[in-house]
Amino acid sequence: MKRNNSRTGMTLVEVLIAVALVSAAAAIVYHGTCYSYKTVMRSRARLDAQGIAFDKLWEIFNKPLNDLPDVTVILPDEPTPVMSVFSDKGTVSSSISPETNAPINWIEYWEIRVQVWAPTNSPLFSVINPDGTVTAAYEHPLADYTVLRYRGDR
Repeated sequence: MKRNNSRTGMTLVEVLIAVALVSAAAAIVYHGTCYSYKTVMRSRARLDAQGIAFDKLWEIFNKPLNDLPDVTVILPDEPTPVMSVFSDKGTVSSSISPETNAPINWIEYWEIRVQVWAPTNSPLFSVINPDGTVTAAYEHPLADYTVLRYRGDR
C-alpha cells in the first residue's frame, strides 16, 4: 500500500487572510451604505423644508392687501409641522418688508421672506467635534425663499 501524503484543505494562515479580506470588503460596503443613507436623508430633509417654506410663503402671499404691514415685520418663529421630517423641532422664520421708497399710504410691493431651519440637535445637520462638543454643520437655512407681492387686484 502506498501512503498518500497530499493534504487537501486550507491552512490557518490562508483562512485568516480570507477572513481579513472579507472583513475589509464588508467594512467598505457598510461605510458606503451609511454614507448613501445619510445623503438620502439630507436630500429628503431639504425637499421637505422647501415644501414647508413654499406653503408658508404662499399663505402670506395670498393675504388681503389690508393685512400686509406698512413697516417691516418679522413674524414669530413657528415650529415645523409635526408630520414633516423634522417633526416639530425645526423652525420656520418669516418676514414681510414693504417697499422702502414708497410714498406714505401707497406701498407698491412687499418683500416676503421665509426660511426653514433644521433642528439644532439633528444628527444629520450637526458635527461632533473631537472635544465632544456639537456644532451645526449648516449655518444656512435648508430653504430660503423671497418673493415680491405687488399691489393689484386679484
